[in-house]
Amino acid sequence: MSDSELNIITDDSNQHFPALTHYHRYEASGYSDLEKLVDFLREHVHHDQFIDFGSGLMRVPIYIHHSLHIPATGIELNKALYLKGEHNIEQYRLLHHAALTKDELGVQSMNLNVLDYQFSGHESILFFFNPFSAEIFRTIIHRFLSAYPYKRRAFVILYYAKHEYIDILSQFGLFNEIKRIELDDYIDDAEDMIIIYQIG
Repeated sequence: MSDSELNIITDDSNQHFPALTHYHRYEASGYSDLEKLVDFLREHVHHDQFIDFGSGLMRVPIYIHHSLHIPATGIELNKALYLKGEHNIEQYRLLHHAALTKDELGVQSMNLNVLDYQFSGHESILFFFNPFSAEIFRTIIHRFLSAYPYKRRAFVILYYAKHEYIDILSQFGLFNEIKRIELDDYIDDAEDMIIIYQIG
């Protein structure tokens, strides 16, 4: 898969997040890595709702929607990235789902601080590419659990998994690691992996 196949532009190395203490700069997730993730999720995902925290230019939600045919939402604080992400959604819609309106498409972006996101209880796949500090991650997971209906399973996906995030999930005592996907540079960088956790 590539940007051109999805009709989007997400290779934008000039986009960096402002120097804020708790938020990290934009960096696109690799398509080869996302393909490995989708290969695993395809057997487990049915009626799910995917949320990307720190979605940048919307590559991941659009790719997930295209590959797994589930609703996907991106949350992005940076207004410039959000606007480009909105444009990417529209370009994707025009090529692949022109018969649908934007509201019908099933891909949306939200321009807000993740701490202002209100969980509905329907979110079942949470994706994190180290978008913010461990303190914010802990808060997001706590809020997710507060809204989570425990009769249903859900996944938390850590892309390029940092040990601080791993430790926090362990401290909650509710998440079971079910899959580690070693990525291309894993031999030289032990953090170059995707770790998938399940609850419920």
